[in-house]
Amino acid sequence: MSSLNQRLGPASQPHAVTAEQVNQELSSDLERGLDSGVATQRLEEVGPNRIEEDPGPTRWELVVRQFEDVLVLILMVAALISGLLLGDWLEALVIVAIVILNAVIGYVQEAKAADAAEGLRKLTSPTANVIRSGNEQQIPTEEIVPGDLIVIEAGDRVFADARVVSAFRLQLDESELTGESTPVDKAIEPVASDVAIGDRASMVFAGTVAVSGRATALVISTGQATEIGQIAGMLREEEPPTPLERELDQVGRRLGVLAGVVALVVFLVGLAQGRPLESMFLLAVALAVAAIPEGLPAVVGVTLGLGVQRMARLNAIVRRLPAVEALGAVTVICTDKTGTLTRNEIRVQEVGIDGERRADLDPIRDDPRVQRLAQLAILCNDARSTDDGWRGDPTEIALLQAASELGDPSAIRERWPRVDEIPFESHRKRMTTLHRSASGYLVAVKGAPEVVLADCSGIESGSGIADLGAGQIEEWLETAEEMAARGLRTLTLAYREDDAAPSELASAGEDLVLVGLVGMSDQIRAEAKSSVGEAQGAGVTVVMITGDHEITARAIAHDLGLHEGREVLSGRQLHALGDHEFENQVDRIGTYARVDPGDKVRIVRAWQARGDIVAMTGDGVNDAPALRISDIGVAMGSGTDVARDASDIVLADDNFATIVAAVRGGRTIFSNIRRVISFLLAANVSEIIVVFVGFLVFSALGDPLLATQILWVNLVTDGLPAVALGFDPPDHRVMLRPPSRRRSLLDRSSQFAVLVRGSLLAAVVLLAYAYGVSQDLDWEVTRTLGFTTLVLVQLAYIYSLRVVESGWREGLTRNILLHGAVLVSVLLQVLVVVTPLGNRLFETTTLSGWLWGLAFGLAILGFLAVIALSRLVPGLSTDD
Repeated sequence: MSSLNQRLGPASQPHAVTAEQVNQELSSDLERGLDSGVATQRLEEVGPNRIEEDPGPTRWELVVRQFEDVLVLILMVAALISGLLLGDWLEALVIVAIVILNAVIGYVQEAKAADAAEGLRKLTSPTANVIRSGNEQQIPTEEIVPGDLIVIEAGDRVFADARVVSAFRLQLDESELTGESTPVDKAIEPVASDVAIGDRASMVFAGTVAVSGRATALVISTGQATEIGQIAGMLREEEPPTPLERELDQVGRRLGVLAGVVALVVFLVGLAQGRPLESMFLLAVALAVAAIPEGLPAVVGVTLGLGVQRMARLNAIVRRLPAVEALGAVTVICTDKTGTLTRNEIRVQEVGIDGERRADLDPIRDDPRVQRLAQLAILCNDARSTDDGWRGDPTEIALLQAASELGDPSAIRERWPRVDEIPFESHRKRMTTLHRSASGYLVAVKGAPEVVLADCSGIESGSGIADLGAGQIEEWLETAEEMAARGLRTLTLAYREDDAAPSELASAGEDLVLVGLVGMSDQIRAEAKSSVGEAQGAGVTVVMITGDHEITARAIAHDLGLHEGREVLSGRQLHALGDHEFENQVDRIGTYARVDPGDKVRIVRAWQARGDIVAMTGDGVNDAPALRISDIGVAMGSGTDVARDASDIVLADDNFATIVAAVRGGRTIFSNIRRVISFLLAANVSEIIVVFVGFLVFSALGDPLLATQILWVNLVTDGLPAVALGFDPPDHRVMLRPPSRRRSLLDRSSQFAVLVRGSLLAAVVLLAYAYGVSQDLDWEVTRTLGFTTLVLVQLAYIYSLRVVESGWREGLTRNILLHGAVLVSVLLQVLVVVTPLGNRLFETTTLSGWLWGLAFGLAILGFLAVIALSRLVPGLSTDD
């Protein structure tokens, strides 16, 4: 820990002194923050603001890991025995060379998987708002240093321990640190030096979450020096395996047991036939090593990691890898409207004042009512202008942009400083702020028309403040509905002036003076309608959820193609339905209007009760429960830290089209991984059967395969081709199929398909042996024919898998990388057969042109047989 972090770290008592004293100690500035140059120097001194994690295996450890497998070690010992006891150093060297080549391939695959994981970690690295050199800016949380002035708003996660400098109704959830679930109020005043962490109201701590309000705070310690960093240093938990990793481990174990039994039988049968102990031991171990898919996790890891990185380039950042498995099976997408289906570039289009609606305010910009409207839009607003552009809620940014054309926001806020506030909350549907000036106090309110108008008793008119009757309120509500019917999001602005500060701000939001309505619109994204159509064409139901008026929601749903044949349900109607009644009709509802974020939980559970796989979008603190219970939680990149923490995927561009792209990417990754698994496992099963059956049937003539040949098959087919198969691009049908109902990549149906296909490949290879025996060919020629056929059949099997899923044209033409990998493997096998060196190393012999044609013909037969069987037998197609 650096001296700077120690200066005001957990061991000291910054909570017991004033913010000014802490600031002086850290040589910072309570208004301008650190100078950018100083911050850079401190980052070099204290290091990144992160809690130390297991760095993962080093490159050398990855190398050692390739030789830790017991069977590999036994094989190395067997090679030594072959050389020392039998004097066959050539065979021993070939075995060692193949083991080393396999280790190199394994190392490269695991290194790529590790690099992919590190790349994903960087992509999901969170950011924080800090003030440096007087400018608010967003930086990666790892760059926060002691002395930084951080800005905290509702929904933000705190990433460092800091002393509160200013606070407005700030409440933090400190349960992650203290275990107490009740939010804690924060203030700037020092507290007693001996209080517990949970009572240090003047401090905010890393790992906690802002529930409401906002604040600025001076960072005192980062990384391992924080309170939670000290705790994390005591407890290091290994990340549990993902469901896919557990499945791969189980299948590997089962195949390992099968391989072990076969190897034992082969070993015992060979001994019973009087064959040398050393050679039979070597053959049995080689069979076990080749049959166990030790490289499968690494190949799948590369496929998964690089596929997810490909999705990240499309702005869909996967935070949890198991989510990829669910993406391929998503049947329902519940999506927000604003910023997801729309451009999130809201603009004020219309203003209603004293019964008149205007789109152009220039002619009346000096009207007191317009000036008052601009004043309220600036004061009852948390948006702000920074060097990096506008920051805040899109609706508030739109209000502030429009109001700034009529007045200077900084001057107005300086003249009427905010002294209290009640932030916007979904159940209140309005925001209230209290401001002080030389002449008294001003309560500013903005919110939904039906909510704010109910508390208005007066109206700002051209001649002053007039009474507002019930009939007039109805007329204003009708005006708001008419604006909403044209797709405008409507807010009402009102105020109240008092000589003294109200005792309760909540009660001060009554007897308000109405100023007017503001109508804003957010244009539908150009790609939204086509993306909705693509999702629906893929069998995915799209549901729009919005807090907008029902009429507005209906108009937008119609434009997007969501309204046809499906209903629009309001939050009020939803609340009137019981859970069972709602579940029975949830599939008939395409749009929800005027709903609270809490209603999203009911919507998700209703769909899940029908057996659907649900993806849910969200960006706020209140969205976190729905994001957590959904099968795929999708957070907006511009949303709160709480929403992102609760999600499985983060959309960097907040775009619905990216959700559809994520589903497409998820289906592609799911399909590729399933294809890789099917290839590797079926190939291994075929090797086991060929050796086992061949040994039982042809053992009197000789070994069907030698140890070196078995290892060679494993090398040329499980290496480059398997990795290249994982790079398959999405085919044109990936979004034309209905969602896969499989929640597992290795369910019973998949395992059945692997066994049947592996048996079919083995049967084709055994035909080659049967032909050689029937023609009285020399056993060395027959074995070379079977050995070559086994390699070619496995390579042809790759293409049969692709044809089954993607059709003939795409299955045989796309993925140049795969074609290259297969070509290299075929050429290597040819060299093993036709060159003297290959003949000597692998005990092969040159084949005639006819036998080469037979080997390729049998490979084509296996290719066609797999396709035909997959079409004819239910459950054998990976596309089911």
